[in-house]
Amino acid sequence: MKRGHVYTLFFMTILTAVLVFALAAAYEAFKPSITTNKLLQEQRAVLYALGIDDDLSDEEVRTRYAESVQPGAVGGITEAYGQPVLAHMEGGNAIAYAVPFEGSGLWGSLRGYLGITADLTETRGLVFTYQNETPGLGGRIDESWFKEQFRNLPIAAGVELAYGANPEYKIDAVTGATQTSSAVMRTINKSLSEIVFPKEVK
Repeated sequence: MKRGHVYTLFFMTILTAVLVFALAAAYEAFKPSITTNKLLQEQRAVLYALGIDDDLSDEEVRTRYAESVQPGAVGGITEAYGQPVLAHMEGGNAIAYAVPFEGSGLWGSLRGYLGITADLTETRGLVFTYQNETPGLGGRIDESWFKEQFRNLPIAAGVELAYGANPEYKIDAVTGATQTSSAVMRTINKSLSEIVFPKEVK
């Protein structure tokens, strides 16, 4: 027995409604876990930028973050790009800051934290919390070898970091990803000039 178009339309409508309801229910059920995991990823990123994420377990990340990190201020700036400046505290004193950065990459936004020492003389680390660059090319900015180059680099007002050999450091760009590499350096230098040294640099 053939079924008409009305039956087919009715069947498809009911099936769609059931699937949408199932997906919505699954999302709501997993929402607490998703929120918890996002928070953990953010905390691990901050610890990495500050140089104090020593291959910690998830629980150790939560503990160290709670014990060592709190809101801070660099040059009077407590927030940038909708994210707070965070301080690494020891003995009641700030020894480093995780400064938020944001910029445009080749295919989308770049977001993350740049760790700097409290005396504003060196970087502590670099981490990306969001990037949408080409996997295997620009996406390699998220690989450890690239990020580790940004530890213990000298910084100063009016001085920009740059790729290549320098008397005090050497930073390699990602081969085959010139535009993404340039975007990263441009974003970092913008964060340094606008947030870390806002009074010294015009």
